[in-house]
Amino acid sequence: MTGESGPKARGDLHPHGQVGDAQRARDEAVVRWWHTAKRITWIVLIGGAFLVYYLFDKLAEALSLLK
Repeated sequence: MTGESGPKARGDLHPHGQVGDAQRARDEAVVRWWHTAKRITWIVLIGGAFLVYYLFDKLAEALSLLK
């Protein structure tokens, strides 16, 4: 038996339907597309950083052979 101060339904736990709104926002196609674009951008940036590091290492090795 619940008292007057206790929640009576599951919907009373989260006022104004915030959980439902957040879930709908994650499910929208535009939001999914932006998350995918963000993930691809990070992967490309990290891969590019490793490539630049590798090329600078090889450049330093090549320049040290000239001495």
